[in-house]
Amino acid sequence: MDTSGQFRALYEEHQPQVLAYFLRRLSRDDAVEATADVFLTAWRRMDDAPPEPEAKLWLFGIARNVLRNRQRSGRRRHRLVSRIATAPIPTAESAEAVAIGQLRDGELVTALNQLRRTDREIVLLRLWEGASYPEIAALLGCSRHAAEQRYAKALRRLRSAFPRTGHAGVTHPTGHVQEQSHES
Repeated sequence: MDTSGQFRALYEEHQPQVLAYFLRRLSRDDAVEATADVFLTAWRRMDDAPPEPEAKLWLFGIARNVLRNRQRSGRRRHRLVSRIATAPIPTAESAEAVAIGQLRDGELVTALNQLRRTDREIVLLRLWEGASYPEIAALLGCSRHAAEQRYAKALRRLRSAFPRTGHAGVTHPTGHVQEQSHES
């Protein structure tokens, strides 16, 4: 049997068991994705695949590594979210600072993922990497002023991606509501 046929037989025989392994540990979507990762790795390493019955153990070894990698990635993401949520913003009384400071981990990740790639990059560069406006400007190929404006707009978009309150304001630590600016 050729490599393609061997892989097909391996997949058909063990995919339900590998998926069940992940379903006991992850959400359904994550389990499906992790299962795909296992079989992608298996395909790439088919020359290393042992014959049955050891093939099942080989696949579960790959599955265990995929799970560990996902857990490590989750911890890194959690640390990133924590740093972003507590990052000092130059204008500490700004609505953006308050909104970011109040976000919970999952909500922040969701809000960040709703941003355009460039907006997300600017926010992460500034808050996670600690990049200065001149550094961001150099990376983006624009002026310092443009970098500042892009950062401010990205923060507004981040705030919009995360509905903090049922009204048009953001609550400050003082308990007062600051009306959001409708400037672009």
